[in-house]
Amino acid sequence: MPKKSRSDLYNREDELEIFSNALAYTSLIVIIGLRRTGKTSFMNVALSESDYPHIVLDIRGLSFNPSHADIVRKVESAFNLINRKWLSAILNAVKQVKGVGILGNSISLDWSKDGLDLANLFDRINAWAEDNDKRFLIAFDEIQLIRGEKSIPRLFAHIIDYNQNICLIVTGSEMGLLFDFLGLDDPDSPLYGRHYTEIKMRNFGQDESEEFLITGFNQIGIDPQQKIIEHAIDKLDGIVGWLTLFGARCRDQNSMSADIVDDVVREGGKLARAEALKMVRYSTRYGVVLNYIAKAKKASWTQVKSIMEAHENRTLPNPTVSDTLSRLVKTSLIEKNGGYRITDRLLEEGILENPLPEN
Repeated sequence: MPKKSRSDLYNREDELEIFSNALAYTSLIVIIGLRRTGKTSFMNVALSESDYPHIVLDIRGLSFNPSHADIVRKVESAFNLINRKWLSAILNAVKQVKGVGILGNSISLDWSKDGLDLANLFDRINAWAEDNDKRFLIAFDEIQLIRGEKSIPRLFAHIIDYNQNICLIVTGSEMGLLFDFLGLDDPDSPLYGRHYTEIKMRNFGQDESEEFLITGFNQIGIDPQQKIIEHAIDKLDGIVGWLTLFGARCRDQNSMSADIVDDVVREGGKLARAEALKMVRYSTRYGVVLNYIAKAKKASWTQVKSIMEAHENRTLPNPTVSDTLSRLVKTSLIEKNGGYRITDRLLEEGILENPLPEN
């Protein structure tokens, strides 16, 4: 469950300060990190502490290429969750925008293609924010999931260029796909060359993981056992989501043990494997490569090419191998660091426990 209070957010003070300072000068904040590193929790806390009006669009659940109506429905839902202290003023500010209807204390948006123009809506929001010496924050959680929707980068470019009192915040765990979607380094993208502030949710180091777990166990009244803490640190790889899941399981059972750590590794491995399986549905080549890297722990490009060719019983062009590896890197399933490795230790465990389909 994503956190909403700083007291529940462990050791992200530096990142919160970067976020707070960036609001004064940037129009785009990009929050990145591997899966389960706490991006959504961090974003929620940062937005709350800003004390600025904001909306959050949770992109999960939308298709790769959502319709205009899908996006507008998300915007409508987000506006109807605005903090009540801002709601009436904002509704009053946008009531004259074409495609906007006000129903009591809620907003209704015209989903049709000829209905609401989102640029017009945010132009009016920007004017209200400027008149009230505020910034209005628009957050998109896991935005790379709708990378087939090309109107969003154009909308972002319009906001950055013309709406100086609006700040866009985006999160993404598939980091390569996120930056491909935004196109900040792509001369053909509407967002090419735009300034942004990047905030990365890193994994905890060994000392941080230990302190995180000990603090959590003290809070729930369980005496932390050092040997089990060390076992958890070794197995859960400093990923806050897995560390939190371990603590939750101990709370549920009112005890801590190495068996609970191992259960979390198996459960987390199944969850991570299920996400990797989505890639394999596109091509079993991804299963072949991920299974091999999980077993080898680390693999070179040449080794991956050999295993792919052995599986397919034919010579493969070098670009085919490079494209397969590049896509896995962009989805953050593997990383390139002196060779290719699985990014998430529990994903590696999940694949070893139940290899991905190869046929």
